[in-house]
Amino acid sequence: MFNSITIEKEVSYMGRTDIYTIQQGDKSILITHKVGGFMHKKEKAEIKKLTHADFRPIFDAFNDLDFTKAWKESRDVVGMDGWTLKCTISNISSEISVQLWCPSESPENQETNKLLKACETVFSLFEKN
Repeated sequence: MFNSITIEKEVSYMGRTDIYTIQQGDKSILITHKVGGFMHKKEKAEIKKLTHADFRPIFDAFNDLDFTKAWKESRDVVGMDGWTLKCTISNISSEISVQLWCPSESPENQETNKLLKACETVFSLFEKN
């Protein structure tokens, strides 16, 4: 069980950071999306409110993750372009995070695939039609 999830997606060469924060409440789940970075200072935060039932698939996806496996699957490649994905799960005074550089789906990286899919379920809530 966790009480918050934070997902940070940073594309530094574009001056953009997307931060998604999921807070569990007694009656609902609040998901906040903030855009930051030197080129996006005037962006307003968006908030989505989900019922516990609507949030259940997202909860299950994150609850099924093994951050250690995802970290071990990460490549030793570092570059100046690309993007980073950081996911942090918190439970009161404890937390665990994984940060990956340019993660992508791959048949041999099953845990990374699960992490990307879980994050995409959150990102899709804020996509503009």
